[in-house]
Parts: sequence; C-alpha cells; structure tokens
Amino acid sequence: MPPFDTSDLKILIVDDEASFRKLAESALSKRGFSVHLAEAGEEAIAKIYYEGPQIVLLDVMMPRLTGDELVKMIKQWKPEIRVFMVTSHLSKDIEEDCLQNGANGCFEKPLDFDRFVDSVKQSLQ
Repeated sequence: MPPFDTSDLKILIVDDEASFRKLAESALSKRGFSVHLAEAGEEAIAKIYYEGPQIVLLDVMMPRLTGDELVKMIKQWKPEIRVFMVTSHLSKDIEEDCLQNGANGCFEKPLDFDRFVDSVKQSLQ
C-alpha cells in the first residue's frame, strides 16, 4: 500500500487554546498537511469559506459558538468535510454526542497525532 499522501490536504484546527493550536500545527505540518488555524467558531466559518479545508479538527468546548453547534453547521453546509472533535475530558456521552452531531471521530487531549492521521486516512477512503 502506498504511503498516505497529505500534500493536497488542508486541515483547519479550531481551538481556543493557543498552545494546542501551536502544537497541532507543528505536528500536522510535519506530516505534510497544509494547516490553517482558527481561535473561535466564527473565525472557523470564514476560514472554511475562504480556505476550503477537507478536514476540521474542532475543540468540543469553546466560548460563544461551541464545537457541538459548529459541527452541525459544517455538516449541513458542507457535508463532505471530515470533522474530528477533540476534548480534554472525553467520556462515552461526549463521544456519542459528537458522532450524533455529525463528527467523523472524537479524540482526547493530549492528541495522539499518528492515531488521528490514521482516522483521517480511513475517513477519506
């Protein structure tokens, strides 16, 4: 099987924690993704419109527009986008809510980036 080519994939990281955005940007850039960042849901909507990411890594708990609200909006607007949720406090209930809202997967922080990339790969096949 050929290696997973990430060179044409744009990923938008949406998280109100600057440290997580910076860590994720570094880890995913090293894996070949074109990485874009947003601090809040409103900014994410604009980035989705202008940058056209295929993948969104979205924090569940954010001020104002929450991750749960945003994943529903994304899936209604652009259902082809793969949305993966991330949270510091993953529980079975949170994971079920994320998936019911349309997320393609849910992960706990600290994020295992290799596992995340494997999930992205599976969702795109």
